[in-house]
Amino acid sequence: MQAWTTTGQPESHPDPWGRPGAFTTFRVFPNRKVPFLSHHLDRLVDSARRLHLPWLPDTSLIHDHAHSYIDGLGDGFSGLIRICLFEDLIGLSDRPAASDGKPVEGWLLHYRRPEPLAKSTAEKDLYGSLSELDVEKEDWIIIDPKDNDLRETATSNLIFASGKNLLIPEKFILQGIVLRQLLPLLQSEFSITRGSPKDSDLSDFSEILLCGTGRGVAQLTAMSELGWYSQGEDSFNQVRQIYDSLIEEACA
Repeated sequence: MQAWTTTGQPESHPDPWGRPGAFTTFRVFPNRKVPFLSHHLDRLVDSARRLHLPWLPDTSLIHDHAHSYIDGLGDGFSGLIRICLFEDLIGLSDRPAASDGKPVEGWLLHYRRPEPLAKSTAEKDLYGSLSELDVEKEDWIIIDPKDNDLRETATSNLIFASGKNLLIPEKFILQGIVLRQLLPLLQSEFSITRGSPKDSDLSDFSEILLCGTGRGVAQLTAMSELGWYSQGEDSFNQVRQIYDSLIEEACA
């Protein structure tokens, strides 16, 4: 964990949740392979702008800090790095990618993100509440408290599957970097509709997938609060294979 002030002085990294700021999390594979890093940095800056942060460093400075941090972890590191832009600090931290591809049990969180297109550290009720779960195998499924539609999870985008038909939420969510890269590849294999299902629509779907930087592509096993349980893994296996090929090519 490292942090620097606006003048470049080293500082202790604060607890991010509840503190005004923007963040992004990217994946590092062995030999310092970092797919889609430029996309993550662009989104970080975009989030900071949307959140009207008073300090917005040049992208090249963020890039230098990121690469310096990666270099310090060594060639054998494989895991996740989070970059935070606070009002007066830039901070980096790392953790294992322990949830990659592992099945997930979902729990409902009635929540509406104040700025869906930005990743904000101020959203303590969302990101801070992940500490209540075993994130390796659990996640919060965000359900809108008014409309009762399922939009995303605290860590990932959602893909609702019924055979070769996929329903993928588009509005009032943050479309993740991985999903953006996957969509053109999925369109050649599946029929894709954009929209968010209501809680009462879940029986229409035999599988629900989570898609994100940390989880890659993972299978939701159950949302017991809504009486939904996975009924197969054909869509998961196919989408995961497409994801693995995408990452292999990005790391080549």
